[in-house]
Amino acid sequence: MSNQRKGKYQSKDTSHNDMKFFKCLKMAGTVLKGAGHEDEAFYFEQLVDHLSSGKHLPLTEEEMTRALGV
Repeated sequence: MSNQRKGKYQSKDTSHNDMKFFKCLKMAGTVLKGAGHEDEAFYFEQLVDHLSSGKHLPLTEEEMTRALGV
């Protein structure tokens, strides 16, 4: 028998996945701009700006409309 109590469960930090997603959006904008698709790249840059300003990921149509500036 042990007198040691069970440790509390701690979930993994999700900031690493958030940074990967942020990097993915940024890279997509760069690739599109390099391929001559400036209009499409603009919307990826809008999402990068939205997320880098500390706002959460837009998950509804209304939030996405605001984030993209449409």
